[in-house]
Amino acid sequence: MQNLLFFIFLLINIVYCNDSENRLFEDLFSTYSKLIRPIENSNNTIDILFKMKLNQIIDVNEREQIIKISGWLYHQWHDYRLEWSPSEYGNTTMLHIPGELIWLPDIILYNNAGGTPWVRVLTKVDLYYNGTIVWEPPFIYDSVCPINTKWFPYDEQKCGFKFGSWSYSSLEVDIFHPEKHRMVLNSEIHETVWYIENAIDITEFQESIEWDVVEITGLKHKVKYPCCEKYWIDITYNINIRRKKFFYTINLMIPCIILASTTPFVFYIPCESNLKIQYCISIYVALTIFYLLLIEIIPPTSTVISLIGKYLLFTMFMVAFSIFSTVVVQNIHYKTEEMPILIRHIFINILGKRILIFRDSEEIKNHKKERYHRKLPPLSALRILEKHFKKSCNTKAKYEEKKKSNLMIINKMFEGFTKQLTGINQSDNEFNETIENLDTSDFDKRLEIVGYNIRYIAKCLQQVRKIEEIGEDWRFVAMVIDRILLVVFFVTILIGTMIACFSAPSLRDHRISLSIPSGPLYSKYQ
Repeated sequence: MQNLLFFIFLLINIVYCNDSENRLFEDLFSTYSKLIRPIENSNNTIDILFKMKLNQIIDVNEREQIIKISGWLYHQWHDYRLEWSPSEYGNTTMLHIPGELIWLPDIILYNNAGGTPWVRVLTKVDLYYNGTIVWEPPFIYDSVCPINTKWFPYDEQKCGFKFGSWSYSSLEVDIFHPEKHRMVLNSEIHETVWYIENAIDITEFQESIEWDVVEITGLKHKVKYPCCEKYWIDITYNINIRRKKFFYTINLMIPCIILASTTPFVFYIPCESNLKIQYCISIYVALTIFYLLLIEIIPPTSTVISLIGKYLLFTMFMVAFSIFSTVVVQNIHYKTEEMPILIRHIFINILGKRILIFRDSEEIKNHKKERYHRKLPPLSALRILEKHFKKSCNTKAKYEEKKKSNLMIINKMFEGFTKQLTGINQSDNEFNETIENLDTSDFDKRLEIVGYNIRYIAKCLQQVRKIEEIGEDWRFVAMVIDRILLVVFFVTILIGTMIACFSAPSLRDHRISLSIPSGPLYSKYQ
């Protein structure tokens, strides 16, 4: 029974409340016109409290220079025609009224980049008994945001959202920030500016995966345009966003730094290898691919060159210079002409020791001795000469020994025959003299031919050795130049990389991303 009585009492209250709201609604809007500004005197100005509540940074299109955000627009104003006494309407203090039924301020986004610049969805408004109206429609705006790519990918962008009434001048509608007591006045020639920090409400902001919000400001302008005699009011909300470093550091900067750091090692590859030019060209092609990817990301501007663009151009220039240097070093490596004394003194005697490249001491000693003091044929040629000389001497000794043995036999056998022996001895002496003369002449000719051949061989060997020595000198010079270029390129690329990595101001910016409430949202009229 008690439950039934409670249910009947609750139903009566609901019906009574609905009846009170119906009566209130009919009384308020029976003579209401939404086409007229809610002012008692036509000379009065209606004050609009306006504030943007940021929910999300959806996208920042660097190439199109457009930022897309979502959130809510807080409006608050007073309409004297919509006041009532709560005691007369069942203590009703607030109504939810469709926005189409009342006068709404026509505040739009001036720097809109796409879609409609006004609020697309007309949500219900909160109407209070004292005539205060609060309207918070949602929005998704594409706004123009000039992108400065000077420090990309460690850049910071400043995007502004300029809101103002499209139809009403400052004499008809005035726009204020809910925390107008914190505004600072700054008067200029053609406009009056009020400045306020933390002007956007970020209590419900969803953190972006690419950008950090580091600063939010609001500017109220009272501007006189050339087209009109009246002043116009606008509020511009500036959002400073800083790009998060991790993504582009891992996927763009580190690969470029690795490619740049491999460039000096082309001078560590021996000149005998045919891969030096191929190595440089491979790095150059990889850098070109990265540069083409960069062109697809950043806007096609001719005013500035991005930080990563400068670094890629610097690296490509170093690679191109390494190709040129490699060609020169390869040409030096295969030189065969006589080396100038100045080059020998600088690169072999001075620079070679300074950069810790040493030639074998015995080789240097033999090199100097053979180059300036060697006049005899090589040892192998002398050994060949000695072999032929011994062979010739042995042949002559055999002839002499055979002759002596024949004479002894003849003397023993024909000792009694003096005449015959004498005749035989005379003829034998003549024969021996003839043989001796013939052998000596033949031996001299053979010695002369052998000597000529040895001198020719020694001369050829000396020329070959001289060419080898000249080639060794040029190869050593090429090695010295390679080592010098290795150090120069390594230091230059290291300095360029350090400048590229630490020159961006955002890398020294230690401001924390704004993720805390910006303060009280608003103070309603009482």
